[in-house]
Amino acid sequence: MNPPEDSSKVTTEDYIGFMKEYGIEFEGRILPEKWGEYTAMFEDIRRIGELGPKEFIEMFHPDDKYLDEKRIKASELVNEAWNCLKNMDSEYGWRKEVEFTAFERFDSEVVCHVCLYRRWKPKFEAKPIDRVEAERLQKRRGRRHLCTCTLLQRAGPNVDSQYSRMFAREIDKHMDHEDLPEHLKKRLRRRPDRVIGLGATHTLRHYLPNLRTKYCPFRSANVIYPFIVIEAKTAESKDASFGSILRQTAFVTRTCLRLQQNLQEDTGIPHQCIVWSFAIIGEEWRLYAAVPDGSKVQIFDIWHGSVLFPEGSLQLLLIIDYLCDWASDIYRMSIIKCITGGGPNTLNSRLSPSGTDISSLAGDSELIALRAMSLPSRSSLAPELSNGDMDGLASSSSSEFPEVELLVQVNSSALLNRPDTYSWQRWATAEQNQWPWVQKATIRHSSRVELRSLQVTMPEEIHLLRACLESWFPGLSVKDAAKKVLISLQDDNLAVTTSVNATYWQNDQSKESILEVRALVYFRSRLSSEEWHIKRQVLSILCSEKAIEAISHIANLSFSIRRSFNGRDRSQCEQFLRAINSLNLVGGTRSASLALGKSQLSLQVVTDSAGSPIFEWSKFTPQRDDGVTGDEFCGILSRTLNEPQKYVPDLLTPYVKNKSFMYTIPIDSDCRGSPVTAFELLPFRTKGILVKNSKTTSVKSIRNFCFLITDENVQFDDEARLGQLLEETYKAGELFAMVKANETYDQADRTFIRKWIRILKGQLPQDTLVE
Repeated sequence: MNPPEDSSKVTTEDYIGFMKEYGIEFEGRILPEKWGEYTAMFEDIRRIGELGPKEFIEMFHPDDKYLDEKRIKASELVNEAWNCLKNMDSEYGWRKEVEFTAFERFDSEVVCHVCLYRRWKPKFEAKPIDRVEAERLQKRRGRRHLCTCTLLQRAGPNVDSQYSRMFAREIDKHMDHEDLPEHLKKRLRRRPDRVIGLGATHTLRHYLPNLRTKYCPFRSANVIYPFIVIEAKTAESKDASFGSILRQTAFVTRTCLRLQQNLQEDTGIPHQCIVWSFAIIGEEWRLYAAVPDGSKVQIFDIWHGSVLFPEGSLQLLLIIDYLCDWASDIYRMSIIKCITGGGPNTLNSRLSPSGTDISSLAGDSELIALRAMSLPSRSSLAPELSNGDMDGLASSSSSEFPEVELLVQVNSSALLNRPDTYSWQRWATAEQNQWPWVQKATIRHSSRVELRSLQVTMPEEIHLLRACLESWFPGLSVKDAAKKVLISLQDDNLAVTTSVNATYWQNDQSKESILEVRALVYFRSRLSSEEWHIKRQVLSILCSEKAIEAISHIANLSFSIRRSFNGRDRSQCEQFLRAINSLNLVGGTRSASLALGKSQLSLQVVTDSAGSPIFEWSKFTPQRDDGVTGDEFCGILSRTLNEPQKYVPDLLTPYVKNKSFMYTIPIDSDCRGSPVTAFELLPFRTKGILVKNSKTTSVKSIRNFCFLITDENVQFDDEARLGQLLEETYKAGELFAMVKANETYDQADRTFIRKWIRILKGQLPQDTLVE
């Protein structure tokens, strides 16, 4: 670390005073009882620090490549250290020959750019402190493959010079101690030898400006949330001591730690804040760990070693492998989880992917996509490349990412928060009153709906596309899944070509534009027997021309996007939006018909009476049976909406938007909905429908019957009127079942319904037993 530029020299006493003032404490003793949540990591490193070469060799098969690599590298490190010592080398000489060699892991690719498999796998792997996260990470690790490429292959033409690495470092640069007073900043203007943090990929750069807290202590902002500080002195330095290095790096370490703490405090999302610090004097190395202790900083002494001997060199290399594995699989994922809000769907905050987990992915898919998210996208994919070559592409040369506005919209606050004028939510839960009949049945209105939207902008990067397809179709190969999607995109009964409003982000700059896409828009509606309300779901899959080219390459099929009938036209964007949202205000009888008919619809381009093309919802009728089926669309919706953490890795969240609306359709709004010809109506003869839950369940909160009112002018406070309507429905035979098409109502069912009618009409007391 270079000396401060300020003329007033900082003495040892000054450093000690500043450290006390700002709560920086050093614990040199090995006291595991003070380690708290960091115990597992510290114990891992201490076990590595007690390992000898012989014991290490016995852990492996004699032909293991990792064993050979570590033994060779440790021997090289010992030789370099001895040479530096004999030559009385300068600090720069020690750093160049020893330090830089030891930290090669952080300067190299984690994933091979040719085969896209892991370049290496450490013998000692870090684990998250959360048990569930640890299990998920272990499953991902078990699916990974190791690279088998030769050095010649890695040096081939597939090397992408624009690839942004997972980690970055700053060497000998001034650091801004943000929360220190100016006079102290001037006195502490030492430049740390080396600081390692997360690499500023273009994706991270795109999202970091949304943060309210600082994420980099350097002016260049190339190192994101630094987590390793390195300070070295020559073996011949007269003033060098580990105590002096600790004091000199104390505030550097504190500033790096504060960045993590501020992020955690700002987002409210748990994060294990820690900064590792290496102090080096010639051949002697020490590792410290700085962790928060309330408002203070506690620095623990973790490991000592000498690289003059095989034991110390081997231990150092294994510890650095461990830290690199921890940084890529745990630390980086935790930081990005904080940035993305920590929820299952984080796109609404426009935050970065992380690749934390997707259980249906095999092998290195999540890490391949990590690499892909850091790469700019190519404007086109070379048609002469074979499928094997395509696996080596990360795709696309433009670093711009198109973010499409949310298509399904229920914007009116009056619609979302309107008062329950007609008491349609009166029997929403059985707990609201304890009348016996309420424990077995409920009353709902068909104009009270839950609308959930899943919108996917298909990535243009090959590897993200592969991850997406593997998630959607876990039982198929990626190639077969791509074929399915491509066939459906070619089907004019299912897909439309249209324009959408998009925002292109590059670094922290944005620009508005119109993007032409081929869109698969799928709708389904049903009556849920768990909550007994109508659920509608809309799946929108948007594919740009580049995304279709990429899917075509994966599928090994050719396909060109059909141009929209108006070209790139803003008025068409509005027309498309109106069409998608035209079912939002469908209530009353038509809402019930959609739900009980378990309608599946798709958006099509049809011709109106004047011969002009328009968008309209139509019955889901694929032209071919080898495309994406209705059941498969349902599966994508169900898995993604209900288990997003399992089926949507954070690396794909910028491409996925998930929005839910629970609202009551206003009276007389149904006339503004989609035309009746868009779907078939069930011929209801009364103002209500009685539905029986045929499912066998042990959940007591699920009621057996639902009386679904379709008349918009019925007030649920008027129980006598409800009893009359229920009686009319029962006599007319408007009886439905949730599961079995030919389900019959047995004698016990009919006895209960007759009692229920009399209770509502006031002919029996409310507390009448109905069993």
